Amino acid sequence: MRMPLVFPALLFAAAAIAQAPPPSGVARVDVKVINVDVSAVDGGGHPVTDLTRDDFEILEDDQPKPITNFAVATRNGPSAPRDDLTVRFRRRVVLLVDNNYIDRNDREAALRAVDTFVDEVFDGSYECAVGMIGQQLDILLPFTTDKAAIHAAIAQVRKARSTTFREDMNRDILSDPFRNNARGALDATVGFESRERTSRNARSINNSMVALVQAARAFATTEGKKLAVLLTGSMDLNTAFGGFGSGEDRELQDMKLNIAKLIDGAIREANAANMTIHVINAATRRSALQHDVQNRSSGLTGGAARLAATRLNSSADTADDSSPFAIANGTGGLYLTSSALKQSFETIDANARHFYLLGYAPGHDDDRQYHHIVVRTKRPGVKLSHRQGYLDLSADERLEQLLRMRVSLLQPSTNVPVTVNVQTPPSPDGKPIVSVLAAMPMARVTFLPNEGRFAGRVHVYLSIFDAKGNNVGFHHQTQDLMLTAAQREKSAADAFRYRLNVRLDRGEFTIAVTLRDDLSNEIGTAVQKLRL
Repeated sequence: MRMPLVFPALLFAAAAIAQAPPPSGVARVDVKVINVDVSAVDGGGHPVTDLTRDDFEILEDDQPKPITNFAVATRNGPSAPRDDLTVRFRRRVVLLVDNNYIDRNDREAALRAVDTFVDEVFDGSYECAVGMIGQQLDILLPFTTDKAAIHAAIAQVRKARSTTFREDMNRDILSDPFRNNARGALDATVGFESRERTSRNARSINNSMVALVQAARAFATTEGKKLAVLLTGSMDLNTAFGGFGSGEDRELQDMKLNIAKLIDGAIREANAANMTIHVINAATRRSALQHDVQNRSSGLTGGAARLAATRLNSSADTADDSSPFAIANGTGGLYLTSSALKQSFETIDANARHFYLLGYAPGHDDDRQYHHIVVRTKRPGVKLSHRQGYLDLSADERLEQLLRMRVSLLQPSTNVPVTVNVQTPPSPDGKPIVSVLAAMPMARVTFLPNEGRFAGRVHVYLSIFDAKGNNVGFHHQTQDLMLTAAQREKSAADAFRYRLNVRLDRGEFTIAVTLRDDLSNEIGTAVQKLRL
């Protein structure tokens, strides 16, 4: 599809405002701070709640950084006083059900545990959202404290199809009656099975990791502390039958390397969004994908079991290298198994009740590079969990990432009331022209005094999606405003209006316009469907 052409125009009731020069005298000072929230537990897995600033040290890219900000956040009940710290770092939890790696029966057991947790434990002191992962990410429920709405979203998940390797497992690879008894044929058959399973795993994990990236970007601009609970199965890296020499298979090794890159990319995106991912492996032993005869755990025993028992992640000494563990370990989350599903949800809930917020100045601008973070404690016997790095993007770049994704349509920003009116005026050459008029109250634009006048700035984002949800057009325009005192007073009851004319091909489209006030950073989105 041809890239849409966009022709912007600013509209005001008073023409003098539209002709005003840009606010050259406005200076905005941003103090950049990297926030890292840290959970601390003792050897028994119990929260440690009395640490101070002096008990911590932070390193970025192996370089020590002074701690400039320190706070202790404790989640109280919904009726507790909501001070600034509580509101700013309010927990927001999104449940992501990965249908690519979970058996229907195992999924049902896990969802029953979710329903029970919501009824018996969830107290409304934080907000929950529900998403589902198939070939793409679907947000079934935006953030809410409504228990009935959460149960309804879970019911939607139950209706969805799930994918499993279970049917393949019914045929034991080592007892295939169609296989020759010759050693060479055995090795060749096992090698082929390894490649086949690895190829299928690569296709499935691509869907899951792309969805995790979408979730991270979707919630990157959300205020508060973001937690994702990934309900999945045995997405194991170890898809080689190492006992039969298939580890030397170059094709298989390349596929495994690509899988590792996908996982690493998802971890980096989650860290960039400051979103912790707790992983619950809901696969039971009877349905766990057993790829590597040299690694019998498939993420169910060994290091993973110790991890679940001690509620630790990155600080734990474990040899488990399964994909779910890698995701949890890399984002500061917990990795828990199916042995006690309800207890797993309660463990995550308890872990989120108390954390330390550390902040430091990175010493560099938005360089679009990934930086590693290490947090240490000077107190013996205390284990820490935290995100292990971040991608250094500006807030505007993160917002653009979100607005380019279909998922942004599922939970549009509503902090600022924005309206959009889409029309299709006659075109002299017969090619469709779409006229998009966006508006928001002028009272929501923040102005600062500037040499006897008042200066403000509004960002306008236009996103266009086709019928399949693919982004086929994106436009970002910054509009500077300079008003006299009389103009500002007169326009306070009016609206900021911005028109964009777009050329599109024939078809069905969804047009989303987002307006953002530059100084307050408040945003609003309006969406309208269109058929040409």
